[in-house]
Amino acid sequence: PTSVSVSDIAVSAKASTRSPDIKYPPATQWKYIVIHHSATQQGNAAIFDNYHRKEKGMRDGLAYHFVIGNGTKSKDGQVETGQRWEKQIDGGHCYDRRMNHESVGICLVGNFDKTKPTAKQMESLLKLIADLQEQYRIPKSNILLHKEVDKKQTNCPGKNFPSSKVR
Repeated sequence: PTSVSVSDIAVSAKASTRSPDIKYPPATQWKYIVIHHSATQQGNAAIFDNYHRKEKGMRDGLAYHFVIGNGTKSKDGQVETGQRWEKQIDGGHCYDRRMNHESVGICLVGNFDKTKPTAKQMESLLKLIADLQEQYRIPKSNILLHKEVDKKQTNCPGKNFPSSKVR
């Protein structure tokens, strides 16, 4: 996987249109976007769903609303929609229950303490964020990293995640 400067793709991401594969139902609870990494080198929504159900005991499975692949178990930059998004139910991606109710959880596959997101992952992330911001009027100030929400619990999405460029 290759890394990219977010400034290289910011213009094209803003100008893009919504993906026809993602439905944006009317909703009032989405006020934040929380970005995560999987802290694994590979994976996809189905693998994480299985892990969250069997190992974490999460009745609703996949903790995130969306997973963005890195080319290992799904296509590089592929946005997978989880059943929490399809059913418009709370995420399970933060320790703070209020944030799980009010935030859309997006997980990029990869361990960004060791590597950087791929160019395609960043392009998909920026497009998804722009679409969510437009549909739900989420301000830039409400795009958060997991470590900003659960400060004492995690370093997610890792030291190599280009957070300042995303905002």
